[in-house]
Amino acid sequence: MSAMTDQALVSETSQASEAEGLAPPSLNSPEQCEEHEESLSMFCLDDLQPLCKQCAAVSHAEHRVYILTEAAIDCKAELRSSVNGLNEKMSHFEKVTQTCELASKYNQTEVKRTEQLIKREFEELHEFLQQEEAARLFALREEQEEKKRDADECTDRMNQVIKSLEDKIQLIEEELDSDGDGVQFLQRYEDTMSSLWLGHRKPKKMSRPLIDVAKHLGNLGYAVWEKMRNIAPYTPVMLDPRTAGQFLRVSPGLNSIQIPPAPSQRPEEDMGEDWPVPANPERFHPYSCILARDGFNTGIHCWDIEVGDANNWTLGVAAQSVSRKTEFEACPEAGIWCIRLRDGEYRALTTPAEILNNTQQLNRVHVRLDCDGGMLEFRNADTDTHIFTFQQCFTETVYPYFESISAGGGLALLPQRVTVSVGADYIPADDAFITTSTNSQRDTGCATEEKKSAVCSVKETTAKKEKTSKNKAAAKKQTSKIKFTARYHVSLNKARYNECQTQKQSQTDHVDDIPKVP
Repeated sequence: MSAMTDQALVSETSQASEAEGLAPPSLNSPEQCEEHEESLSMFCLDDLQPLCKQCAAVSHAEHRVYILTEAAIDCKAELRSSVNGLNEKMSHFEKVTQTCELASKYNQTEVKRTEQLIKREFEELHEFLQQEEAARLFALREEQEEKKRDADECTDRMNQVIKSLEDKIQLIEEELDSDGDGVQFLQRYEDTMSSLWLGHRKPKKMSRPLIDVAKHLGNLGYAVWEKMRNIAPYTPVMLDPRTAGQFLRVSPGLNSIQIPPAPSQRPEEDMGEDWPVPANPERFHPYSCILARDGFNTGIHCWDIEVGDANNWTLGVAAQSVSRKTEFEACPEAGIWCIRLRDGEYRALTTPAEILNNTQQLNRVHVRLDCDGGMLEFRNADTDTHIFTFQQCFTETVYPYFESISAGGGLALLPQRVTVSVGADYIPADDAFITTSTNSQRDTGCATEEKKSAVCSVKETTAKKEKTSKNKAAAKKQTSKIKFTARYHVSLNKARYNECQTQKQSQTDHVDDIPKVP
C-alpha cells in the first residue's frame, strides 16, 4: 500500500468514505506529524496509530499501513461488530436477570403456598395426636373408675362383714358377762357357737386391684406412630416441581401430575392458581414431563403409578444427563427407558419402538428398577402380568420419569405399606430400654437366662410343694396327737367342730385364691 500514489488512494476510498458518512480523504489533515510536520494521512494497523507519509515510508515500512479514511471505515465496521456482540451478551444477561427476578417472585409465591401446606399437614397431625391423647386419657380414667368401683364394692362388703362380726362379738361378750347359775348360758351355747364359727371364713382376695400402667405407657410412641401411618402414607417416589414442564400441575403432596383444562373450562376458584414459572435449568421445555426428586444408582427400587383414564402418557426412568431444553426422541440412546400409551396403542420406547400387542388396558403400572442387575421391569399392578423389561447397564444416576399430555387426565403415584423389622441395634431411652437381638451370642445369653429362670422356677415350685406337703403332714400329725378327757367335754365339742370347719375353709380358700382374669 505504501507504493500507491496519494491520488490513487484518495480515488479508491472516496466513494467508501461517502457511503460511511465520512468526509472525503484529504491530504491536508489539520493534525500534523510532530517529527516531519506533515499531515497525518496514513494509519498503521500493527501499531494502531496515525502516520504521515514519511513515517509510513521509513519507520513503518514493514508494517501494514492503510490510508487514514479507509482504516477508519474498517475500524468502525469492526467496532460495530463488537457492539453487536456486546448487545447479544447484554441480551443474555438481561434474560438471566429476568429469570432471576421471575424466580424470586415465584419463590415468594411458592413459599407462601408451601407454608400453608406445611401448616395444614401439621394441623392434621396435631389433631390426630390430640384425639389420640384424649382417647388414651379417657381409657386410663375408665380403668381408674373401674378399679375404684371394685375397691368400693369390696370395701362395702368388708364393712358389712366387720359390722356383723362386731355385733356377734358384742352378743358373745354379753353372754359371757351374764349372771346366773349357767343353765341359760349352756342352753344357748350350741346356737352361740354355730353363729360364732360361721363367721370364721377368710375374706376373698381382691383380684388385680392396681392400674395396668404398662398397658397405657408401654411403647406409647411406637403405638401412636403405628396408628399415624394410616393418616401419613408413604410414597417411595416424590416428584420434583423444579423439573416440571410449564403446562404441568403438580399436586400439593408431590405425588400426582395433570394438565389443567383450558381456562374457559375451569371452575372460578381455580382461575387464580396459575402463575408463570421460571425457565430454570432443571425444567423440561417444551415437553410436559417431570422427574422424581431423588435418583437411583444402586439397589432395587419399586413404585406403582395409577394412570386411570389418561390416554396419552409415558412412564419409566431417565438419565440425569437427559436433555431438558431441546426436543429429543424418547429412546435408550437419549437416556430414556420408558413405555408409552399414545393413540390407544402401548409401545416400548426402544430403537425402533416396539408395539406391545398383548397388553391389556392398564389402570395401574408397577415399575421395578434393579440398578445393580441392569434391569427395568414393567408389570400390570392389577393382574401382576408382565408388560416389558429393559436390559441396560446403567452407567449414571437415573430418575423416575413421567409424562402426560392428556388434558384433564393425569398420573398418580400410589402409597406403599411400611413394614417395621426389629434388628440387633438398639437405641437407649432416658430411663430404660429393651433390645431385641438377632446376634448369636445375644441369643445364647437370652437362652441361658431363660434356662436359669426356668431352673429357678422349678426349684422354687419344688420347694413350695415340699413345704406344703410338710405342713400338711405336720398338721395331720398334730391333729392325730390331740387327746381329750371327759373332764374337758366342752373343749372336745369345740375341737370337733373346729376340725370340720377347718376342712371346709381350706377347700373354700383354695377356690378363692385362684386369680381371676379381669
